[in-house]
Formats: sequence, C-alpha cells, structure tokens
Amino acid sequence: MPTSIPEILDAAGRVSIAYGAHRAEFAPAAGGRLTRLATGEHQWIVPVTETQWPAPRWPRAGSYPLVPYSNRIRDGRFVFEGREHALRPLPGRPHAIHGSGLYRAWTVRAQSPESVDLVLASEDDPLGWPWPFECVQRYRLGGRGLSLTLQMANLGDTPMPFGFGIHPYFTARRVTLHARRRWQADAEGLATGSETTHVRELRQSAEGCDTYLSQWGGQATLHWDDGHALTLHADAAFEHLVVYAAPGADFLCVEPVTQVADAFNLAAAGQARTGMRVLEPGERYGATLLMALQPSRRAA
Repeated sequence: MPTSIPEILDAAGRVSIAYGAHRAEFAPAAGGRLTRLATGEHQWIVPVTETQWPAPRWPRAGSYPLVPYSNRIRDGRFVFEGREHALRPLPGRPHAIHGSGLYRAWTVRAQSPESVDLVLASEDDPLGWPWPFECVQRYRLGGRGLSLTLQMANLGDTPMPFGFGIHPYFTARRVTLHARRRWQADAEGLATGSETTHVRELRQSAEGCDTYLSQWGGQATLHWDDGHALTLHADAAFEHLVVYAAPGADFLCVEPVTQVADAFNLAAAGQARTGMRVLEPGERYGATLLMALQPSRRAA
C-alpha cells in the first residue's frame, strides 16, 4: 500500500459511458476523476486534456472526489474523541486539503455502457488519515443526466469522523440557488462561523469568489449564455455547498459537500451545523446527487 502520494498522476487511461447524446469520461488512476461531461459538442465541465501532472498541482478541470473529508483542516490537525490526529499537508500548503482521494489510483469495480463504479480501498493513507476506509463512486448516465452515489465504509475498529463531496469545474457563467446560511472564512480559507442570509446568485467575475454556504435545499442551477442549464439535485446529506471561481477564471466550481471547511475542529470547539459525521466500525453511509442536463433549444 502507498506511503506517499505519487510524484506524477497518470491520466492516460480513460473509461467512458454514454446515453443518447450524453457522454462522460473518467481517469480512474488519476484520482478517480470525471474528466469530461458533454452533450453533443457542449462541454458541461472543463475537460481534462492533460494525460499527466504533478500530484500537488492538478489541472483546474474535470471533477474530483473529496474523501475522506472535504476542503481544509487547519494545520492538518484535529482532535476526535480526545485524541489528536496529525495529517501530512502537501508541499507548500500549511493545511490539509481535500483528502487523499484525488491523488490516488481508483479501480473500476463494475462498468456497463451507461454506468461505472470507481472504488478506493485505503488501508495506509499516504497523507496520514488514520482510519482504513473504502469509498465507492457510482456513476449512472441516463435521460435526465449524470447521477453519482458516493458511499463511504469504515473498515477500522474504532469510530471514524468523515465527510465527502465533489469538486467540479463547470464551464457555466453563473449559478442560481437559495441558500439561507453563509459561513465566514478567514484569509486562509478556513471557516470560522456562520450567519443567516439569503444568497440567490453567484457568478464568474474579475474578483472571483470563494463562498461557503449551507441550508441550500439541495438544488442549484448553473446557467450558460447560450441557454444551456444544469441543475444539481442533491440528497439532504449534502447540506453544504462551496462556490468557487478564481479571479477572472473561465470556470465556476459548485461543490455539493457534506461538511464545511475545517468541520472537525469546529465541531470539537462546539460549533453547530458543521456537517461532521461519524461512522462506526463496519458501518456504511451513502448519498446521491444528480446533475440534470438541460441542453439549450437554441443549440438543437
């Protein structure tokens, strides 16, 4: 089993599924990534064209899984059930970020013309996650669009905190939603607390955005200038949502996740609504989201 992340991720090997005009492509060995999602000529996410890259400098493209936690953990350290755990941050990064799933090789457990299951069995985590676990990404492509069920299992003999989600780089210009809680973050992108609010729209801009939301009702619609639209329908487990765009970037990340950034430390400090969950030994937990694809009639 690996004891460190690979220097280079190999994304040359791809698997594809299709339904009608919809196509999805994956690079299992390169972090279990969704590398392309298209309907005809329309690209819903920024396609991953690279066949390899240094593990800590992944392309801002495709969509990758966030497991066994999402976003950042302050200084790579947290306390759970009275014990401190230290993770290994990536070179040049002060905080642990996104979990190790996006740097690992996933395996194809099952595949059909319209579906694929990608599996990561982790017994010796290269970034120091102390619990063995298994994560399954179950993708299904149909008439409505692409569905994903994420399932996490605790393979250890003690309770395990966890979270999961996805980090897609959509080509959309803006997203509309109704979120009723926003989480404040410090200059290093770590959540510090929350407040009630009403967020109805976020978009690409010269300033960019990095926004932590919750109480968003599990529905958000991405919009393209030519009339294409994609609506996210997420189970209640995905109670948090991250919307990110780098300043002036031509992508918009809208990330359904189960927990806010630094949830473990916030929960240990008594903060409510962080989304931190705990799996007992041998327990499994799953949740599903749908990317409902709505091609523009103008493009037909």
